[in-house]
Amino acid sequence: MQQAQAAPEKGAISTLREALLQAQRQGLARLDAHMLLLHSLGRSQHDRAWLLAHDDDALPADTLVRYQALCQQRAAGVPLAYLTGHKQFYGLELAVDARVLDPRPDTETLVDWALHVIAQLPSPRIADLGTGSGAIALALQSQRPTARVIAVDASADALAVARSN
Repeated sequence: MQQAQAAPEKGAISTLREALLQAQRQGLARLDAHMLLLHSLGRSQHDRAWLLAHDDDALPADTLVRYQALCQQRAAGVPLAYLTGHKQFYGLELAVDARVLDPRPDTETLVDWALHVIAQLPSPRIADLGTGSGAIALALQSQRPTARVIAVDASADALAVARSN
């Protein structure tokens, strides 16, 4: 004998699509909603195509609770990088949290300028003062492996994040 399943209550969220739509109705940008849902599901931020292809998949209740909490924080202005714990910067995947500033895309322009300035130097020496996450120092080092890059910060917490990167 089969048991009848209870119909989901009206307005209840049961699929990935419904969770994304709710986040967007709350004012979250579509990309932010996708990134937070992928993070809640334990999937890579590069899995957006998977997310779209599986939007009718059931969303586990515990994942929904995590996702909704993240959406509330994002709506309150907490940077996406702080919520997911990572940020792409100049092709590098960096650990980021509230102990450091969120590396901004416009800071990549600074890296481009610095690379231009040191282009003719055979073994440049670079000091990144106030390194935070280490984004600038690491980007420069990744592009100029022969450079000697020193990253310093007055904050022990920031240096811990930089070291992890």
